[in-house]
Amino acid sequence: MDFASILIQTLNSLQYGLLLFLVASGLTLVFGIMGIINLAHGSFYMIGAYLAFVLTGFTGSLFTAILLGIPLSFVIGALLEWALFSHLYKRDHLEQVLLTYGLILIFEELRSLLVGDEVHGVDIPALFSASIPLSDVLSYPVYRLVISAVCIVLALGLYFLIQRTRLGMMIRAGNHDRSMVEALGININMIYRVVFALGFALA
Repeated sequence: MDFASILIQTLNSLQYGLLLFLVASGLTLVFGIMGIINLAHGSFYMIGAYLAFVLTGFTGSLFTAILLGIPLSFVIGALLEWALFSHLYKRDHLEQVLLTYGLILIFEELRSLLVGDEVHGVDIPALFSASIPLSDVLSYPVYRLVISAVCIVLALGLYFLIQRTRLGMMIRAGNHDRSMVEALGININMIYRVVFALGFALA
């Protein structure tokens, strides 16, 4: 195997690992901070994908779809937390599993009803459609490098949010001792809502 092939496989592995991190980061936030076992996180990822597909169809631009989809996802996540997940904090894990598994079934049926069972996709923006030649016959898509860079930027942003901001300090404090945070006058329920909505938006 030549150097170009090894480089491509290495880049593919890094990109796949970064994508897994991006998807898992929202799940980790929800479980690590709120203690909620969310089996429906994969469905949240699906909702994000179909939001991109539908909004791109309406706007004609993936960039516009992303700008609209992220805040829309945040709102959907906040509504779900308010309507359903906020009632699970003091319940056992079995009830969390039952609710989130039920959400998987509901979201899957809604997907089938709203967009059908055909395979859908979004075209790569022309700006990122080029490839970088690595040899006479092998090249690597610019789009994959951009996705990897986005994942790295989001990872750094999450670190800064959790470790270096006032909101992050309240999130960490709420994870450590919810009762003490509430005694200090901080609305821990609102903090949890923001965390859940952020986890949804990351998906």
